[in-house]
Amino acid sequence: MFQFQLTSVFCIFLFAFSPIYGAFDHWQLVLTWPAGYCKIKGCPRTVIPDNFTIHGLWPDSVSVMMYNCDPPTRFNKIRETNIKNELEKRWPELTSTAQFALKSQSFWKYQYEKHGTCCLPFYSQSAYFDFAIKLKDKTDLLTILRNQGVTPGSTYTGEKLNSSIASVTRVAPNLKCLYYQGKLELTEIGICFNRTTVAMMSCPRISTSCKFGTNAGITFRQ
Repeated sequence: MFQFQLTSVFCIFLFAFSPIYGAFDHWQLVLTWPAGYCKIKGCPRTVIPDNFTIHGLWPDSVSVMMYNCDPPTRFNKIRETNIKNELEKRWPELTSTAQFALKSQSFWKYQYEKHGTCCLPFYSQSAYFDFAIKLKDKTDLLTILRNQGVTPGSTYTGEKLNSSIASVTRVAPNLKCLYYQGKLELTEIGICFNRTTVAMMSCPRISTSCKFGTNAGITFRQ
């Protein structure tokens, strides 16, 4: 009897501190820089995209990191050819061939079940992916960086990359770097928006992987 009560209390405790879907207060659009990512991870594609691609669109909360918000909800495979093609352009599974990725849809499934379910019931699965496409199209990071003199094929400090984006967006992005053969590579940039996406906002959780405040060189691979 005592064990049953203890288990019940433990389950209630977990539920109380678990993220609840629909409780998000901002979004993070996480974009991958394919050249850097593929240099580290290895990508079987014959052509690597030369612009940022979507890693994920994450509904999140300032107070608690949200993921796996509604485990019973499962990804429904996308059947419409036009939608699959639009997603493949912007949200490719870089570690698979395009043919395999379109057939398996495993990357979209993983991202939707882990993150996309956190915006239910306000966004259905189809609305979530449509929203991700539209948000990506209006967030042209490569142009922002180039206009600030930051171009692929050169090395920059984390501060330079960060300030180049922030000088335009007026908010702090979330940069992520990984090591390749002892040197840092730019692999990812997150841009945060308020819940209605009317305005950008500084990302509440910032990765320290790009060594801000140091002279560490970061390769922005071409």
